[in-house]
Formats: sequence, structure tokens, C-alpha cells
Amino acid sequence: MQLTVELTGIGFAYGATPVLDGVDLSLSEGGFVVLAGPNGSGKSTLLRLCVGLLRPQAGSVRVLGGSPIDPSVRRRIGYAPQGLRVATSLPVSVTEVVAAGLAPSKGWLSRMDRRDWSRVNAALDSVGLGDLSAECLFELSGGQQQRAILARALVGEPELLLLDEPTTGIDQSARPALARELRRRADAGVTVVAVSHDPDDFHQFCDRILLVEGGRLRQVTHEELHTHIELEAAP
Repeated sequence: MQLTVELTGIGFAYGATPVLDGVDLSLSEGGFVVLAGPNGSGKSTLLRLCVGLLRPQAGSVRVLGGSPIDPSVRRRIGYAPQGLRVATSLPVSVTEVVAAGLAPSKGWLSRMDRRDWSRVNAALDSVGLGDLSAECLFELSGGQQQRAILARALVGEPELLLLDEPTTGIDQSARPALARELRRRADAGVTVVAVSHDPDDFHQFCDRILLVEGGRLRQVTHEELHTHIELEAAP
């Protein structure tokens, strides 16, 4: 089976603060992996390395058989950061935000056709925002905005899906539907990597839980992760 993500000996630091130290990770297509760990442990950094927003200071990163900074590779990646990166003064609709997710594959100046709009609508429906498509993004709740960012990552039908805290601000009642949608995509061959601070959001749906701690990765069970969280919270 083809490897979707290959991290070898990854080292990374912010200034004098080391974050990742000799991280190795191999992910096959069609898996659903959750990254867990304390704040500042390097979870988001790993995603940014995989999408090419950061360069490793040691080791190598290969995704989808190539470099994440290669445009032909990057357009096959769906990435949803935590929080918005758009000026809140822009009167942008939910539909427009999601449609922007097609730009890497279509080109920024290409016109949208009927199939493109169908994909936008399907992505909105998959995160439960179909009835809010015409609303101004910044008039929605934080959780609804986060779902719009998720739809933007999904609309391009990526082969690798990188999600940073995708359930932030989303009601507990809506989280199982999101988890099922991600599981469906993984079963269809998409590699899904989700950062999560809550082990209960995805544990029934994911294949592996990887704990990021002390600059390294290790696989843990759901029970081991709960124990780890309890120990971290103990006075």
C-alpha cells in the first residue's frame, strides 16, 4: 500500500525552544489518525510541516510521494487550521469561503461550473451548513465558522486531509456526525490526520491515536490517553 505521509528524523525548534526531536511517522492511504498531546507539544507543527507551511530543520518530509511545497502535491492536500485567517471586515459568504478551497486545483482565475458548485454544496451539507450557505461568514458562531473552514478543506476532494482541532467551538451534539464523515472519507481511501485535545471526539472512529510528547511520537490506546490526561491535570 502506498505511503501518504513519510516523516523521517524530523527535528524542529522555535528559536531556542525544541519542539520535535527525531520524529518518524509513516501513514498509509485510507487511515484515520488522531494526534493528541499537551499544548505546545508540536501537534500543529507536525501538520504545518506536512502541508509545507514549515520546513524541517532536520530530517525529511514526503507526502503523497513528493514534497509538500510542490504545487502539484499541495493541491491534493486539504488543510483546516484552527481559527480563521481572513480579515473579519470582509463581507464574505460561507459559500465563497468554501469555494476558495477549489482554487489550488482549478486556478484562482478559473470560472466555477455546475460540477464545482455541486461539490461546494456537497461539502457544506457534509458539515451541516447547507442551510447557511448564503450567510456572511462572520455573522455565524465560532463553531459554525470552524465547520465552514472544514468544508473548504473537504471541497477539493483531497487525498490527504490535515485538520487542526476541527471540533473547536462545535457543539457536542454535532461532533459524532463530523467524526462519521471523516471515517467515511478514510474508508474511501483518504488519509485523515486530526489534532484533538478531546480523546472522546474520535476514538470510536479513528484507527490510531498518536501522543506527541517530549518531542517524540508514540502510539497509545484510548485508555492510556485518558490516563495520561488525568495525570497531566493532577495537582
